[in-house]
Amino acid sequence: MEFIITNFERLLHIYEHIFWLKELITLLKSTLFFLLVVWSLHRKRKIETLFILSACLGMACVYFGDNEYWSDNDILKFVAPSSLYICFKTKAYERNSALFAFLGPVALVTYEFYRGLEFTLISLVIYVLVVTGIIIVKRNFAFSLSISVIIGFCFNYIGLVAPPSTSELFFNPSIISLATTGVGWFYRNPLYAHFLKIYWFTLVCFAYFGSWMFHLLKLFISFFYY
Repeated sequence: MEFIITNFERLLHIYEHIFWLKELITLLKSTLFFLLVVWSLHRKRKIETLFILSACLGMACVYFGDNEYWSDNDILKFVAPSSLYICFKTKAYERNSALFAFLGPVALVTYEFYRGLEFTLISLVIYVLVVTGIIIVKRNFAFSLSISVIIGFCFNYIGLVAPPSTSELFFNPSIISLATTGVGWFYRNPLYAHFLKIYWFTLVCFAYFGSWMFHLLKLFISFFYY
């Protein structure tokens, strides 16, 4: 028994300290989850299945995130590809319901509003500003891309320097996406759907390349400072 425990602890140590191995394992897990989402979208009861998958992912995010096995960027690897697929592959009449079913439970579970009143108020102000910016720039591809890049950069940077789940409190991609979807549904404006495609494509890039970028930047800064 002691031998098994010792070897399990060594595996955890390797998983936590060898960056490329952790990234590879996370990539494999996120790919499997993505395939589950694709499978769900081909089922007759797709909305219910997406909701269950999202709820399971949300609980996994809280458990593994709070125990520091998953970073905020790792969680983005699970959410972003599936959200992008839903934006592109679902028909207009069912896209909103699919996005709400998939992102709703994740947003509800990962948004730690109970962390403190001041944090919650600051996060609400940030979301209002971000959604206002989206309403203004939705007609322009360059501005839409720019605001998506800013969100991706802030999400990655805060996830690197702050405690787990802080990024999801202030720049939760699911909440921003749901708010944008709701505004688009209210105004019956297809431009918001186009923005979401740009937005999730940008976040997919940040999910898979941002972690490497910030990891290498952190090593460079540490070396330069030393």
